[in-house]
Amino acid sequence: MKIHSNSLALLFSSFILGTSFGQTFISSTYINTIEPSVLIAVSGLSLTYSVDTYKIVYETTDVDGSATVASGAFCIPVSPDCQGFPIAVYEHGTSLRKVDVPSEDIQETYIGRIFAAGGYQVVMPDYLGMGESPGLHPYCHGASEATATLDMIRAVREAQALGEIPGMEPDNGELFLTGYSQGGHAAMATHKYIEENNLLEEFNVIASAPCSGPYEITGAMADTILAASYSNPGYIVYIMASYQRVYGDLYTSYSDVLKAPYDEIVEPYFNGNNYTLGMGSLNEQLPQEIQSFVEDSVLENFLAASDDLSHPIWQAMAANDNHDWLPTRPIKMFYCTGDEQVSFQNALVAESTMLENGATDVEAVFKGEGMHNDCVLPSLTDAFTWFESLKTACSLSIEYLEIGDVEVFPNPIQNTFRIETEDFLNSNVSILDQSGRVVYEHQYLTPNCEIDISNLTSGCYFLMLNNVNKSITIKLIKA
Repeated sequence: MKIHSNSLALLFSSFILGTSFGQTFISSTYINTIEPSVLIAVSGLSLTYSVDTYKIVYETTDVDGSATVASGAFCIPVSPDCQGFPIAVYEHGTSLRKVDVPSEDIQETYIGRIFAAGGYQVVMPDYLGMGESPGLHPYCHGASEATATLDMIRAVREAQALGEIPGMEPDNGELFLTGYSQGGHAAMATHKYIEENNLLEEFNVIASAPCSGPYEITGAMADTILAASYSNPGYIVYIMASYQRVYGDLYTSYSDVLKAPYDEIVEPYFNGNNYTLGMGSLNEQLPQEIQSFVEDSVLENFLAASDDLSHPIWQAMAANDNHDWLPTRPIKMFYCTGDEQVSFQNALVAESTMLENGATDVEAVFKGEGMHNDCVLPSLTDAFTWFESLKTACSLSIEYLEIGDVEVFPNPIQNTFRIETEDFLNSNVSILDQSGRVVYEHQYLTPNCEIDISNLTSGCYFLMLNNVNKSITIKLIKA
């Protein structure tokens, strides 16, 4: 386990990487290494790499903007010869116990390992209020799902620059997003947050594949939970408890909104310190009919405001809809029509709305008639296959030639760097990206030459100096 003081990490990262406070790597803990044969047997996919998994603890912001900590699992391909993998984010599904998260090496962690074995650095945030993060999880709160995700990406990039994760090379600057169930909502929220906050330069979303997510909480999802019966009534209480934490105007106590004895039954599940009580046991103790456990007056007022969404619960739900926006990067939403937990109408409505908004590359993809759990494998298999068709393949390591005296500084590079040499004066200068594409050229290297690469995204590049007699290749890191 590697732990550094917050002050040292903050100082170092702010100086070297230009990161801001509240987005800082704290620690990494090695969990295990899994061989590709195991992951091939689980997934049925063609996979190449062994996978190292780490628990990452990092700083992020709470729902009120204050500093807090969060955790997540991070999986990297073990590859001494291949460099420049993209990042893939996997957002996990609904969990209630604080330990039912990827960083605790649960079954769902294997989804991230499968993507990593295919050649991705995989980020799996636990979310706020889960894992090492204090307090109640703000369930289906889009903004904090997004910030917990993006700050974890920043943290693992910082960990790489600090040398905290053995064998980890910089990512190639490409980002893929996926997740299932609540994770589908989180993947969509993260993509939406990136585009609407002009963060594509830092987080270069190539594509996102939300799966079976509640994108239209005020519509398709509300219709599901208000039906004659709902298979997972605990989700309803989870939503209310979450949005009370975030917005603070829904109720003063559970007895305001829940009938006895359910007001007392739910208390220990949502006290912000729940390590033992799972969603399954809560669902067993709640009626499947919402009118049987929600106070009549609350339900009546809620239903009466369904047209204008004037009720505080409707307003909280509307604030976390993420189906109505204009993505500029490709999205595929995978769904099954037999889904009893999250209606497939969420995907169809999102597709229709985004296309009406002017999107040109959005698709809802039918994956069969299965129920919620049946839809996991076909959806994520298709997401993996789609990502494979879009990503840039990693590059093989280059043998670096030590010819002459060439000094490059600083390296890692923020925006500009200098080249000092005598042997390579008047050489041609080229910078290549991971795929071998020339992204910068300059003729006739002069003494103390300064080169500006502020237009390039973060990642690994190769500096090549050539003259009539010799050449040299030097690895560059753009922070």
